[in-house]
Order: sequence, then C-alpha cells, then structure tokens
Amino acid sequence: MALKIFVSPLRYVQGPHALLEMGGQLATLGIKNPLILTSPSAKKAVEQAITEGLSAKGIRFAFVDFGGESTWKEIERIKNVCIEGGHDAVVSCGGGKTLDTGRSAAAGDATNVQKWPPEFIPQLGAGVPCINVPTVAASDASTSGGSLVHAAGGALEAIVVFSTNPAMVFVDTAVIAKSPVRLLVAGMGDALATYFETDMCRRTGTPAIGTGALSTRTAQALSGLCLDILMEYGVQAKVEAEAGIPGPGIESIAEANVLLSGLGFEGGGLSAAHALGNAFEDIRGFFEKHQHHGELVAFGTLTQLMLEGRKPEYLDRIFGFCRAVGLPITFEEMTLKRVSEEALETVARLASMSPMIRSMAGATKEPDAEGRFFDSGEILGALKAADAYGRAFAR
Repeated sequence: MALKIFVSPLRYVQGPHALLEMGGQLATLGIKNPLILTSPSAKKAVEQAITEGLSAKGIRFAFVDFGGESTWKEIERIKNVCIEGGHDAVVSCGGGKTLDTGRSAAAGDATNVQKWPPEFIPQLGAGVPCINVPTVAASDASTSGGSLVHAAGGALEAIVVFSTNPAMVFVDTAVIAKSPVRLLVAGMGDALATYFETDMCRRTGTPAIGTGALSTRTAQALSGLCLDILMEYGVQAKVEAEAGIPGPGIESIAEANVLLSGLGFEGGGLSAAHALGNAFEDIRGFFEKHQHHGELVAFGTLTQLMLEGRKPEYLDRIFGFCRAVGLPITFEEMTLKRVSEEALETVARLASMSPMIRSMAGATKEPDAEGRFFDSGEILGALKAADAYGRAFAR
C-alpha cells in the first residue's frame, strides 16, 4: 500500500475577539518573546487586541512592519530581526504576502517545489515556531507549511514548503467581518478549487506536492465539506460581510476558506486550478484591475472543469455559485477584456509546465523536451471554453 500523510497546524483558534486569548494560547507552547510582523492595515486591526492579550500573560513582544512583498530579501530581513531580538516565535498578521513572509522567516529548512526537480534550501528562516493571524479570509494558506515567494515586481518566483506547519492559527471573526468583502469572496474562490483538485489527485493517484504522499480519506472528506459549506453559506457570508456582522455565515465561510481548504489542499494535493491561477500572474499587465489570488484560482477551477469534461448541469451549479457571490466567470469579469491570443497562450504554456498540473488525467509525470507536463493547446481551448460558457451563462 502507498504511503498517505495528513498534515495540519498544532492548534486552530477561531471566533469573535479570539486575539484576546493569544497570550494564554502561546503560553501553552512556552513562547515568551514573539516577534509580531504586521502590514500597516493589519496593525490597525489587531494591535490593541494582541497587546492586551499578550500583556495579560506577561509575554514580551515586539512589532515589526512588513515591507510589502514576500521577496527573498524581505524574508532575510525579518529572519535577522527575529534572531537579533532573541525572539522565540514569529506571529504574522495580515494578508497572504505578510503570512508568506512570516512563515518563511520562521522556518528552518525549505524546499522550492516550483522548480523541477525540487530545490533544497537549507535554513531559510530563523527556525522558530510560526503563528499565523489572517486578518482577511482571502486564501487557505494560513494553515499550510509552505509559502509563495515573489520577485520585487510581484511575479511568482518560488513555492517553498517546510518540514512543519504553523504552530497556531488565529482567526478573529470580528476582524474578518470588518475586512473588505471582495477579499472574503476571493477566499471562497481559493477554497472552491479544493475539492476538485484533491479529487483529481485521488483519481490519478498523484501525491500531494507538500507531503510527497497520497491523501488520506480524512483530507478528501474535509475537501468535500469545504465545498458543501461554500454552497450553503457563501451568499449569506457575503451579506453579513457587507453589513460588517460576524454571523453564522462568516463563521462558516471563514472555517471553509482558512481551515478546511488549507487542510484539504495540503493533504490532498493541487491540480490545474492552481497551475492556471499562478500562470495568470505572468500576464498582470493585461488586467485592467488587480485580481486577487482566489479570483484567478476560481477561473482556473472553471477551466479545470472544462478540461475534465463536466456535464452542463454540474457546470451550471459551479458557474452559478461564482455568479452569486461575485467571482469572475468570464475574461471580461477578470478585467481581461482586451487580452491577446499571445497572452492566453502564455498562460496555457506556463500552466502546462507547472508541477501542479501533473495530477490531471492525461498529464505526464515527467516533463517533455519543452518542459511541459500537459498539452498547452488543450489548456488554451479550455480557457476559451470557460470564458464562452461564462458569457452564455451571464446572459
């Protein structure tokens, strides 16, 4: 029997004003002097609660500002601040790039799985526990033992995975309820991919990139639950977010976006949806407005469904969900109204070269002479098919 691995953070804490409990929670791990990395907007949202929660337990701490991009240089800077200050943990507060940087700066050894074969990176970070505090439920990365590294201009440069997951994740739903509604919806887009990608990995027997092993039935079940919650509570959560109320919709969707999607993708695997979502990053200049990771992945999911040959009644369900919550279902809604054929070919080519797409039926496990695991022409056709279906659906 093949090896199966399930990974997760040590502890997940969610609820209104959960940050007030941080001192007691960190004390259980013996953490006495954390470094707290925050983006400017996150600092306004969490500084008072974290200060109160840590001070109540006599825990020393220091804040450091995030530089704005998760580059190798920024990771090294935060690592050095951590070591020089004698800090025994990194608490990262903010959106995806802040959390990516904090995870990397806290990590020990890492492996860049964006390259093929994967590249080992010794002692990337300070080798201390990582605590994640997402101030938006915009992605599923908070629970994972990996990070994205970008170039100074924003292009994706590496996907690094670590030997351990975060020690703790705090999701304060009172903070999430006050965050931009579009980011909550983008998180639904990222979470939407989870079931379809893990199911594809299961069907093709492809190991998850992060673990190098097959998924457990637990990871598959969590991925299915993630999709069920999105379908049941997605619209309600958006309504609550528009009112700034942390009700049952936001509580459910925060858990789906952050916890269930995170555990599902890392233990179950990735596929075409994320290969395409990341490939779109390379044509940023064609977008009339910035598109968040989850919005790109959502369209990647619709494209994956086209590659899978899903039946119209099923497509209608997923396209309908995206339309109801506000995720893009056409190139125009992605603000790619004037995208060129060449740009789409670039997306298809890059997606075909992503190790993530190795899990698709019809993909090869080793790259061809041009570095492709999948037929880029087939991907290009599926991209256009998803856009055409979305345009017909929107009428």
